[in-house]
This record gives sequence, structure tokens and C-alpha cells, in this order.
Amino acid sequence: MKLNVCTYHLFTNKKRYARMKRDCYGVRGMAPFEKEQLNVLLRALRGGNANALDGIYACIGKRMFALARGIVKNRADAEDVVDESFLKLARGIGGYREGTNGYAFIMRIVRNSAFDLLRKRKVRAEEDIDAFFHLTDERYDGARIERAVVLEEAIGRLTPEERKMIYYRYYLDFTVREVAKETGISKSAVQRQTAGAEEKLRKFLSEGQNGE
Repeated sequence: MKLNVCTYHLFTNKKRYARMKRDCYGVRGMAPFEKEQLNVLLRALRGGNANALDGIYACIGKRMFALARGIVKNRADAEDVVDESFLKLARGIGGYREGTNGYAFIMRIVRNSAFDLLRKRKVRAEEDIDAFFHLTDERYDGARIERAVVLEEAIGRLTPEERKMIYYRYYLDFTVREVAKETGISKSAVQRQTAGAEEKLRKFLSEGQNGE
């Protein structure tokens, strides 16, 4: 799950996070202005502008690839999944409803395409959620890498169920209702588990800041 150092600030200093999010990516899927940009592109695609696909790729192509690779486990298959996802997106853009979460709409297509590929090959389809918790990036400076490592270690201290809640809510940008449907638990349980995971992350990060 490519929750980068912006997520660190989401849990430790919300005001600082708001200032930094302009040059970071990956918090709750996308920042609000990025979501709006993506929704504009989806509306353009729905209106018949095929060039919008290039904009969509520039906007979230890396996220799509990361999600696909976490499921199919290798680069070549992940690239095939992304290609197939764009074909499905172009053919099924009529299913996108204006005003809804375009990011989640696309990531769901990628996720389903990845599982479809595994099923066709008769490979057991499962999601390696922990594969998404690699937080560092070669483009980061030393301070950002240090914060990413602290966050990665904090996430590693969560239980598998807690990490799953963070994955669905912060990477796939699922609503509480969608997480409940995916996991088979109640909406109240999703809210309770997500809040608990967030609180534990804040605690672990605070301990890291204090050197405990």
C-alpha cells in the first residue's frame, strides 16, 4: 500500500498535512483537488473525448499499477492488468455516475481485472495487502525517507485486520458501506475497527517522535 509520508502527517499533525499535501500523493487515495481533476477527466471521457484516457493515466497510472502488482505479483502481468483496465474503462464509462468517487470507480476496475486474470489462469486469487505498505520512494530526501520508515514500522504493529481497514479506506478509498460489503462485517464494525486502527497509528507515531 503506497501510503507515503503525507499519511505520516495525517496522523501526527493535520494542519501540517494540509500544507504538505500539494506535493505528495497517496493519502486517502487522492487529495481532494486531484479527485476533482480525475472526475473532470472521467466526464470528458464519458462525453466522447478519448484523449482523457491519457490524462487519467498521468493522474493515477502509478497507483493502478501498484494495486495490480500487489494482486498478480509480477510486473508484466500488472502491466497487462492496467492495459485491460483502460479498455474496460473506455467501454464501461457509461457506468460512471457524475458526483460519485471516480478514483474508487477506477481502482475497482483494476482490482476486478487483476482477479479476473488470476481466475483465468486458475491461480488462487488473493490480495497481499502487506505488499502495499512499502512507503519509501527513491525521490524522497533523507527527512522524508525517515518519516516513511517510521510510518511503515507503525503500520507493521497493527493487526492484520487493522491493516486491512487502513488498506480499504486509505488506498482504495472505499466508503464505510463498501468496506462492509467487501469484508462481510457491519458498517458499525467497520467504523469501530477503522477508528481503532487510526488511533493506534497516532499512538505509535507519537511514540516514534518521542523516541520511545
